[in-house]
Amino acid sequence: MSIFGDDVNYNLEFRSTKDDGWYHCGVVLQHRNRLRVKFNHFDKISNDEVFSVTDFSTNDDVSKFLQRFRPESEPIGDNRCSRVSEGLMVSASCTGGNHLRKFDAVVEAVIKKKHSPEKCLCTCLLFWQHGPEEGHTTTKHLSNVYLIKSGSVDPAVLNFTKLVKEKVNRASTEFTLIPKNPYLFKGTSSNENITKPQDFGSVGHSSHDGFSAVSEGFFPVSDKGCEKETGNQHYLILENLETDVCPLFLVDFIHEHTLITAQAYIIPHLLSETCARAAIVVDKKTELETIYKFLNNPNHIIVSSSGRPWVLAEDKVRTGSFSTNLHGFPPMSEKGNMKKDLKVVKLGTEEYTKAKQQKDLYMLFRNYLNDVVQRLAMEEESINDGPAQ
Repeated sequence: MSIFGDDVNYNLEFRSTKDDGWYHCGVVLQHRNRLRVKFNHFDKISNDEVFSVTDFSTNDDVSKFLQRFRPESEPIGDNRCSRVSEGLMVSASCTGGNHLRKFDAVVEAVIKKKHSPEKCLCTCLLFWQHGPEEGHTTTKHLSNVYLIKSGSVDPAVLNFTKLVKEKVNRASTEFTLIPKNPYLFKGTSSNENITKPQDFGSVGHSSHDGFSAVSEGFFPVSDKGCEKETGNQHYLILENLETDVCPLFLVDFIHEHTLITAQAYIIPHLLSETCARAAIVVDKKTELETIYKFLNNPNHIIVSSSGRPWVLAEDKVRTGSFSTNLHGFPPMSEKGNMKKDLKVVKLGTEEYTKAKQQKDLYMLFRNYLNDVVQRLAMEEESINDGPAQ
């Protein structure tokens, strides 16, 4: 029996705010304004993490808090190593302080070994997404690897976040963040706060100076009451997307493969254009680095059901403050391509070969367009500098 008068159901994992590790836990809602997270293998009450309704100021805070909870991950178990494959996001144990904690990682390879049904000897190479080994690849025995499960969390968590949202909405100024075209519209001005783009190094096939010339980030509008300053955020531009792609679909797909909740803004395209662009936005640089590595992994290409491959618009990510125009875009809930039709096609497959050909063809077009843009700029400069006719 819990000292709080209720049995604690230890059926969750919580990503601790103290060390970013996932721990087996249960939750207790106290006095309708506090949520206590109790860790299964920690006896002292001082080890609990306690959150109050007053700790949150935006709905985005609430969403990120919810992402710290998930159902308890499932051990691989002996003789079930076939469930682990390259590219799978898993959770893996890491000892520390005599307690089990887990961090998320992407499986880069599985090293199969002959073994009996009772004892698995297989190992895998893991690329760590966070924790002490973040950004590194190490070897782990499959007995230390867990399958991440999706599903609903404890009702106490949902009841708590409902209370928080009610409080936030009462205090909110009701401003809404809506995506903004990277092209300057009438009444806009360039953002003086934006920083120099951060170079991730050459990816060999996605640098577009022409695109850079017209996409120096997002720009503020002067329409008061339809503007919200968001502070520094980190974002990259995707192109060659289907024209009916839905931003919520992009968010779901990226979260499925990276466990990161981003924001996705579709950039309006001309009617004559056959593809669309999108901005993927997050608050933390480390989160965008993870997304970038997933999108730019040379071992796979992301394609739509029609075979259209995603392309990174630049070798860089951008950092800066930007605001968004409430009237410039359709609402985020507008119906679009909601089908689960995106694929991650692997190197060495026929699908990958076809996607690579499509990507090379698109890049040929983009490079040609860049040349035209540069030629136009030179011709305009020549006209401006020359004598009047």
